[in-house]
Amino acid sequence: MPKNIPRTGKRDRPKTSVKGKRYLCAKCRKRSPKPVKHSAPWYCLRCLTAMTEYETLRSNVTAAARNAAGGLK
Repeated sequence: MPKNIPRTGKRDRPKTSVKGKRYLCAKCRKRSPKPVKHSAPWYCLRCLTAMTEYETLRSNVTAAARNAAGGLK
């Protein structure tokens, strides 16, 4: 007979699940209106735009720093 062991944490509740069973954003855990069938992890529109804005800003800052240092011409 199996033991009833209460478990918590990421080990038992991973951020990504099987295709078609995925409903939650990997960052804010917002629920998707429909099952997500594409590759994991899935991000809601708000988190996705925030991440792309951050990455764009970060790449622009590093490129400007390289240009200022004389790395790229």
